[in-house]
Amino acid sequence: MTASRETSSATTRLVLEYVRERLGEDGVRAVVTAAAVPYSLEQLQDPAEWVSYDTRIRLFQQATAALQEPGAMFEVGASALRAGINPSLIALLRALGSPRQVFRSLPRAVSKFSTTSTMQMLDMGKHHATIRYELHEGYEHSRLDCLYAQGLFSVVPQIFGLPAARIVHDECESDGAPACIYHVTWARRSRLRWRSEVVDPELEVLREQLDALQAVASDLVSIDRVEDVLQRITERAASAVLAPGYLLAVQSPHSDERLVFSAGVGEARAAELAEALLAGDDLGDQAVVVDVASSRRHHGRLAALHGDGQRGLADEARMLGVYARHAAVALDLLVAVDGSRRGEERATALLGLSHRLARAETTAEVTDVVAAALPGIVGSTSAAVLLWDGAAGELRTSAAEGVEPAHHEILLSSPLRPEEFPELVEMLARRQPKVLLLPEVGPALNFLFSAIEVGTCLAVPLMAGTDLLGVATASWSTHDDSPKDIPEQLARLAGVADQAATALSNARLLETIKHQSLHDDLTGLPNRVLFGDRLDHALRACARGAGVAVLFCDLDRFKQVNDVLGHAAGDELLRQVAQRLLSALRPGDSVGRLSGDEFSVLLTSVSDIETAEQVAQRVVWCFDTPFRIDGRELRVTTSVGVAVHLGPEGRADRLLRAADSAMYVAKQRGRNQISCAGDIPALTSAGPSLEQELVHALGNDELRLHYQPILALSPDAAAVVVGQEALMRWEHPRLGLLPPAAFLPLAEESSLIVEVDLWAVRRACRQAQQWATDPERSALRCSVNLSGRTLVDPRLVPAVRSALAEFDVHPRQLCLEVVESQSLVDLPSVVSRLTELRQMGVRTALDDFGTGYSTLSWLQQLPVDRIKLDRTFITDLPSEPAGLLIRGVLALARELGIEVAAEGVETQEQLDALQAAGCPLVQGYLLGRPAPVAAVIPAQYVPGSTPVVQT
Repeated sequence: MTASRETSSATTRLVLEYVRERLGEDGVRAVVTAAAVPYSLEQLQDPAEWVSYDTRIRLFQQATAALQEPGAMFEVGASALRAGINPSLIALLRALGSPRQVFRSLPRAVSKFSTTSTMQMLDMGKHHATIRYELHEGYEHSRLDCLYAQGLFSVVPQIFGLPAARIVHDECESDGAPACIYHVTWARRSRLRWRSEVVDPELEVLREQLDALQAVASDLVSIDRVEDVLQRITERAASAVLAPGYLLAVQSPHSDERLVFSAGVGEARAAELAEALLAGDDLGDQAVVVDVASSRRHHGRLAALHGDGQRGLADEARMLGVYARHAAVALDLLVAVDGSRRGEERATALLGLSHRLARAETTAEVTDVVAAALPGIVGSTSAAVLLWDGAAGELRTSAAEGVEPAHHEILLSSPLRPEEFPELVEMLARRQPKVLLLPEVGPALNFLFSAIEVGTCLAVPLMAGTDLLGVATASWSTHDDSPKDIPEQLARLAGVADQAATALSNARLLETIKHQSLHDDLTGLPNRVLFGDRLDHALRACARGAGVAVLFCDLDRFKQVNDVLGHAAGDELLRQVAQRLLSALRPGDSVGRLSGDEFSVLLTSVSDIETAEQVAQRVVWCFDTPFRIDGRELRVTTSVGVAVHLGPEGRADRLLRAADSAMYVAKQRGRNQISCAGDIPALTSAGPSLEQELVHALGNDELRLHYQPILALSPDAAAVVVGQEALMRWEHPRLGLLPPAAFLPLAEESSLIVEVDLWAVRRACRQAQQWATDPERSALRCSVNLSGRTLVDPRLVPAVRSALAEFDVHPRQLCLEVVESQSLVDLPSVVSRLTELRQMGVRTALDDFGTGYSTLSWLQQLPVDRIKLDRTFITDLPSEPAGLLIRGVLALARELGIEVAAEGVETQEQLDALQAAGCPLVQGYLLGRPAPVAAVIPAQYVPGSTPVVQT
């Protein structure tokens, strides 16, 4: 190991992120310059890099001085959970189950961040720990490093949703003690009611890991050189598993040469270790080693290397193995692409397939993409992808291409079972590609081939390690000639199959994460979010004369079960309750677990309260039979509240509250009761409601985007159009073109606003793609307004990423604007989402600045690129008080590095005042009214001339 690899840059990145939040980029650069360290800013922020201990302490000192906060380093450590702990490490820590287990494992985890100290656990209890922390000989102790360590200790309970730990530090090396002693205490766990808005850190980590894996797949498919692929794999793996050293050794796919890539390992030592790696030798406990191998070939090995006497944390090999499999598939892909480059169309098809697979998010999307691409790549008449159903023990066709509709129906309705198809048994046993010819196959397959007119079929298993995912096939019709070069075409099919297997694995992981985010882990039932979404949809679809009911069920005296029999028995009871509730429902109804022992049942197609009461009675009766828990019978009852809404215009929150209140009435009556809420009247109108029509507006393509130009000003030149703000309109079939004020507030109330906003983002990206083909408009940026509700919705970031990829729009061409309002009061969630968007490269803006709920201090906390001054700031221009206010905001924004735009410019005098004040961006009716895209003309605006856009 080199002497400089003493501290992971995960630590220095935390310091710089903390400085950036408070002092901006200029503050970060000033701290790095003052520290005079031999590393670039990029190296100090790259989690794969390691730096010297002296660098770490210098940055601590200069950051503390710049911030003028003596306790700043404690706050840096305490900010780790939201600002920089490695996602993989969070997942590993959460997997340990409790703060106690994390603190018990900390001595082993120290090597993840530093090689200069040793930690020892002196005492451990359920809610306290005493830790001894000693710096190795030759290093000078810093009290700032001590503060940073205390901050890190404090954040451990927060990983589990608990308050920060309390730290008592009365023995410090800086005071002459032989070591630092920390006494750490933390709170007990508490149960949260279902109404609490709690973000699961582990779910966020899973999403981050999924995003990282998808980024790896997208990166690799665009790289042609083997060396570049391996270098990228080493960098990505170093970001996933923190260790002082990394080594990747593989056999070149084009020659007998051995390719070695390393970090933190001397050249001679790297060559020696690479020889041992490729020979399969054991590198010891301090090395985490995985194979770089696909289902087709073994390429080499990848290792994360810890210091002498140090070991990696549990499950690190699994995460490292994911990147190793990516490397293997990428190397296989390069071999396949090299072989197919004799035909330009086929190479283009392979790369196009890779890009489409990188965007596919579901299993069905992956199989559709693969089946559609196979005929062109392999040169076959038709193709299909069959998925393996392990529970049923059969292959089922998921997608097919190049087959007639009648044949397609036959494929979809014909599962392949090993007991009926001997060829399938052989392929599943050997996991090898197979050539199937009509005259040579068994009777069952012969019958199927004849029915769909297939004469020759090439079949390749889709493998994820040793797991069978399915089979990809390329076929030739009995009416066509047989394939000309079966080995070549089989190799092409195998190359696509490897890509398909990786994409299927990623899609299933994404589907699992989505399922986990919407379902209760214990019972598998929909959680509060999914149940609320289903209730919203049911109420929107409710016609006049029909109804929707909610049954709110709470177990009676459930706490006694936990107290007497223990939580394991309580969990088993909840699982059995979920199954009984499902058995009591009608077809089409659903049940969810809201929290603890609270369940809710959604009843659709309810004509009156009596129907709902009948189902509620069945629910109560299903508890009559005792439950059997740990060999003993347990009698439990439930109290049920019933609420019914008839007709349209229902509100999910109101219906749930009514059912909840009715349940408490049932409790007060003596439990094991049913109580019905009072009438919840439906709104009446002479015709269809605007809300109902808005539900259908998206599907009927009635929404429109009009565009208003945004111009850049300079003191001595004409204004130039640099962007367009997309503004919503509704082409109502009865009422004509409606402005946003006529329907967006309704969308906010009825939870439709998220769907409307996501539609606007996608449509704006499509427009930006069209502008990119026009030399006059190619530099335009498009701004889209978002509701505060949309900003914190988990669907936003995937939707933005998908739209940018689908229309090949650079992220910098998109700006998302959020209105300053009380909807942004949940600052941590808002900051998290804005940070995700900024990391993607998307610009963000705070609209209507100065009129909403926030204060100027928000500008230091919100990671926005632009603020838009509300028109109320502009109305009084060019008066002196208004001018002073504008110049003050501009000066503050310049200090914070934030761009300013003024909206609502309607007179030449206002424009002149803004130009004199140095306002960089303007928009308003003087410069252009919102108009359909056909009327948007990028140009220069000379003061006193005709507006840029006319309608």
